[in-house]
Amino acid sequence: MKKKVTGAAVVLLSAAITAGCGNEIPELNEQQQELVVEYAASQLLKYDANHEEKLVELTLEEEAVPEEGGEEAAKEEEANTEEEIQEVPDTEDVPMIDNTQEQQYENVSIEEFLNLSSVRMTYTGYETSSVYPEQGEEFYFVMNATEGNELLILKFLAENLSGTEMPLDISQSGTRFKISVNGQEKNALTTMLVNDLAYFQGTLSPAEGTELVLICEIPREEVSGIASLGVIMKNGDRIAAVPLF
Repeated sequence: MKKKVTGAAVVLLSAAITAGCGNEIPELNEQQQELVVEYAASQLLKYDANHEEKLVELTLEEEAVPEEGGEEAAKEEEANTEEEIQEVPDTEDVPMIDNTQEQQYENVSIEEFLNLSSVRMTYTGYETSSVYPEQGEEFYFVMNATEGNELLILKFLAENLSGTEMPLDISQSGTRFKISVNGQEKNALTTMLVNDLAYFQGTLSPAEGTELVLICEIPREEVSGIASLGVIMKNGDRIAAVPLF
């Protein structure tokens, strides 16, 4: 339909132009006039589009033309870059500084590390359980192992070696405890047990002894494979490892 309309417009426009040679202008009906106007408008738009396209092409050509001396400047910049790269020292010749230092452990006993006088700490053994203390005993605080784990309870006997009452306050020492299980360090759990070694506060009568514990969790499958145990204590810059077996 578009081709037919355009064709008719061409015929009408040609007739109008041809008629321009004489003095008379052919009479056009309303539909014919619309066709002539439509065709003329399309030709003007086409001309404008071609005009803009040529302007774009000219602009692109102008941008593509390098500025005077541009090639020379580019070569000079490239030479400067290569010179800078050559001045960078070879990293293989730069000595590497190792700031890591092997941790030094003090070789002291638990009572020596805690500065306890007239008190002896003796390791008496360990046990594993899903709950501690066992149900039925009159304790205010009971611990339960998380799913898939068991509680590892290390037991110590704290003895007063003096002939007088001895206050024992380990909680104020600021010491943190870890338990080494087969060489793997585990944080001792924070508890509300009255006999938790890390937080114990009490008084020992002359020659009296009391049981203290440190507790951590281990996977249930590792319970039967405990080959070595130890206690690690840290207080500020000081750190000590005490092997138990």
